Amino acid sequence: MQFITLDRIKIKANNKYLLDHQVKFNEDYDHRSGILKGEYYSSKADANIPYNLFIATSKPKQTLTLEFSSKILQEDYPKMISKETIKDCLERINQLGICQIDTQGVLETGCITSMDVTKDVNLDLTPQVLDTLNERVGNYRRYRWEHYVNEGIAFSRDVKSKDCKESLILYNKDKELQRSDNLPFLNSLPNKSQMLDYFKGKTRFELSLDTPRKIKQYTEVDDTYILDVLNTKVNPLLYIFDNIFYNDEACGKRTHFRDYDTLTMDLLLSQYNNDLKQIEQTLRGCFKTRSGLTKRMKKIQELLAERQASTENQVNLLQNIRNLLI
Repeated sequence: MQFITLDRIKIKANNKYLLDHQVKFNEDYDHRSGILKGEYYSSKADANIPYNLFIATSKPKQTLTLEFSSKILQEDYPKMISKETIKDCLERINQLGICQIDTQGVLETGCITSMDVTKDVNLDLTPQVLDTLNERVGNYRRYRWEHYVNEGIAFSRDVKSKDCKESLILYNKDKELQRSDNLPFLNSLPNKSQMLDYFKGKTRFELSLDTPRKIKQYTEVDDTYILDVLNTKVNPLLYIFDNIFYNDEACGKRTHFRDYDTLTMDLLLSQYNNDLKQIEQTLRGCFKTRSGLTKRMKKIQELLAERQASTENQVNLLQNIRNLLI
């Protein structure tokens, strides 16, 4: 079976696992008492680290926080953060000349407090794919969708409670990787072209789980210890995909009504369960000539064929996309 992979992870462990500093950390003081609350390092202020890395300690809570992206793996970036690579990720922190951490201690006792579950698949986000995803959303009152930069789409659960919010994002990973803010990372690699070739034609699926409660819910673990989460047999991306697209409303027929005439014919088809014979019997008294009825029934028959073909194509396409996540 395949285990989950992450593009971003946030870990909390005991601050005793930060063994020493090799660069000066920023100090965080309580603005009222002036007491030192903790220290932190952020790669945002370090031109030598071309990816997100955050290391912090809290004296009151006695915690060590580590947050990083899978770009820390450098040339192994496509592997992302997983049960196979998490130890390597932690060891690479020690190779950066920033600090030294007890990697084994963090790995055995640390808990994941936030993470982005991610999978890259061979899929071209064509207008047909985007339209199908738009139209097949099940409960439109529960989920809203939004295109961005014509290169991706986000499906968000429309709720007020932050703890209940959830979003599935799809975007063109090839184009995203070539943005200006990713150039420092690409230029740090021994073979930039090889990395770009790998992501060519790939779409990234991403689900952000930003609280321990969400992590427990989507991975079905009792505690969010690093190895417990990364060893889960549950597929969070498939879970949310099915929530959005595979329910009674999503599996029903969908039609774009182009005009009043089309709407009327579609309502007739729905009323009579696509039974053309019953529709013809009902309409017979509405036309003065047989030719008028024949022309109308031809239009209704064409609409039925178009709707059935469209529905079948969308269902097949949606199933193909779902199979990519398995």
